[in-house]
Amino acid sequence: MPPVSTTLEQYRSAVLTTANQLTILRIIFIPIFIILLSEGETGWALSIFCAAVVTDVLDGVIARRFGQKTSIGAVLDPVADKLLMTTSIVILSLPQMGFPNLIPRWLIILMISRDVFILLSSLLIILMIGWRVFKPSPYGKASTVLQAVTVFAVLYCNWTGEVVPQLRVLFFVTGMATGFSGLHYLITGRKYVGLA
Repeated sequence: MPPVSTTLEQYRSAVLTTANQLTILRIIFIPIFIILLSEGETGWALSIFCAAVVTDVLDGVIARRFGQKTSIGAVLDPVADKLLMTTSIVILSLPQMGFPNLIPRWLIILMISRDVFILLSSLLIILMIGWRVFKPSPYGKASTVLQAVTVFAVLYCNWTGEVVPQLRVLFFVTGMATGFSGLHYLITGRKYVGLA
């Protein structure tokens, strides 16, 4: 039996891969992002958001390229994404923050409701038929990209201080993609439990 210290070192090496460290860094960025926005430092907040998006891309590339896919990374990565995105859209929708451009509440409700629905559906499927790995669909990835673009656009416009009515088009497109991806997950979930 290997020494406990050796086992712990092997476990630490398996968990704290470069890809997972980037994911953890993205989570650390979230409170910094909140503080910067609350202090009116929109430019720095925009930089932090861009850095977080870069770490999201990099951790996926590194995990695939260098064989650093781990079970904890498979859970931690989407959690980090959802925390960052939910935090961003909620703060950017608050009128009391005084931003010239706000994300509409209907879009927030749609995005959060979809995520809660997917989480509850996944838990139900796991309880009914056992553990499953749910791969993100192309529609889910597309809606996530559009959500990130929406947050970036609102942050950028707020940084410049200009009111941009054309953002409503982006809100509508993002809302449509988010709703469609939710319906797609519903259909996929029904297939998992043999209801379709």
